[in-house]
Amino acid sequence: MTVIARFEVIPVHDGSLSEDIAQAIDALEDFDISYKMTATDTVIEANDVDEVFEAIQTAHNAVDANRIITSVEVDDQASDQQADDRVKSVADVLGRDPEKNM
Repeated sequence: MTVIARFEVIPVHDGSLSEDIAQAIDALEDFDISYKMTATDTVIEANDVDEVFEAIQTAHNAVDANRIITSVEVDDQASDQQADDRVKSVADVLGRDPEKNM
């Protein structure tokens, strides 16, 4: 089984969010998961949905702010397909990487 999730932890305050988000990302190191931060969210991958939710809760709790908004999307699939497989599948159809740097 593969569980792929995307989530974002958004501290609500003025100024830079980098330090807060770094705390959330650092909290993921305690889990046996893969993760990749993007400009807008973080994608995590694990074998168990409970571990995904525990990791996201830990990331949420790692942020020291008066108000935090966390959104989550979970794909719990009964197969061994991984996130990279999904990207490769689209790249194969396109005949190129599905990204463009400007």
